[in-house]
Amino acid sequence: MFPDEVDADLDVPFSQAPDYGAITEELQMLVRSGRMRSCWDMPPAEAFALTGVGVGLAARDWAHISWFGPLEIWRDPEHEVSDILYNGPSDEPFYVAQRGAMVCTGVTAHSDWITWTQRQLLLRGHKLQPAEETWPAMAQGVADRLRFAVAGPPVAREGRSLAVRLLPERWRTLDDLVQAELLSREASDLLLEALASGASLLVSGPTGSGKTTLTAALTQAISRRMRLVFVEDGGELPRAPNSLHLEVPAEEGGFARAVSFALRQKPSYIIVGEVRGSEAMALLQASATGHPGIGTIHASGAQGALRNLERMAMIGMAAETGGGGQAAAQIVRGLITSDTVSLLVAQIGLTARGRRAVLAIEEVLRQGGQGHSGDVFPTNTLFAHDPYQERLVRVGNVNAAWGLGRF
Repeated sequence: MFPDEVDADLDVPFSQAPDYGAITEELQMLVRSGRMRSCWDMPPAEAFALTGVGVGLAARDWAHISWFGPLEIWRDPEHEVSDILYNGPSDEPFYVAQRGAMVCTGVTAHSDWITWTQRQLLLRGHKLQPAEETWPAMAQGVADRLRFAVAGPPVAREGRSLAVRLLPERWRTLDDLVQAELLSREASDLLLEALASGASLLVSGPTGSGKTTLTAALTQAISRRMRLVFVEDGGELPRAPNSLHLEVPAEEGGFARAVSFALRQKPSYIIVGEVRGSEAMALLQASATGHPGIGTIHASGAQGALRNLERMAMIGMAAETGGGGQAAAQIVRGLITSDTVSLLVAQIGLTARGRRAVLAIEEVLRQGGQGHSGDVFPTNTLFAHDPYQERLVRVGNVNAAWGLGRF
């Protein structure tokens, strides 16, 4: 680094830039020591003046500093907090999800701190430029292992709100999940063999069930020998060797177009963080043309996951062709039940004892264009969770060509 080099973001010589690392460490120490405790009820400018740290920093400076105001109280892993929530009214405290339970912290903050924190999340998540003064009433993204969704007036009528998920510093591997009995070694091996052979996979489950954790473990495992292209609107899933991460453009139909664009990136697999709209059709079409995919989908069971996939793909097809009806339904259903797609569903959720685990792994059987929209999808259960043994057990053999006679 030379004295005359210029930081393009700051537009000032590097020699004049503040020591962002030192400022971050000092602010974090103020929170850990409790010296910021009395500062949350005053505006940020007053708090920085009182502590002597962060005074006079511009938005372009804060874009380089990984510090998020009152959120820092719970960011340390030792707190075992997974979510931080603020609902808007200035007299209401923060809530956190800690060790699986929702907890009222009793911590309140000045409304200016909430605005400041929203701006800092957007700056660090590259959703806002330092020169911009305003941002949309609803925004989401990922910044420094914080997945956030923020809202403000007129959408949030009672004040600016925060919903922040703390992503792990170290993502769990398949070995970790087997050790934790989230799934069995046999089931893990079958999933890896299916992915090595070009099958597509839906990881389904309710909110907070572990869909992203399982998907991350699988993508980390297969990335050792495959090229992965991730398509997300927040960049939540971890990076992998020989992988490309695409950010979904903020426009109608942007997700589906990003999936189609991913086909030109020579992917072994296309990874969609969450299937929730018209991208379902693009994902099915990609799988049918030799570009298999992995995606998460919200559902309480395999049939629910497949019905949601069908419904979303129908929306995508209608957007593309301007039509629908039974013919379109048969096309979509034919793709889902095609031997060229070779689709598996891994259902994850809570056991009867309240433990997170893979509850079933099912393969979709070949049916082609038969059946009608809303009919039960033909599936073959390969693994099912036994509530008496409290573990995932093998109950069937693979019918698809990739595993016939071997699994």
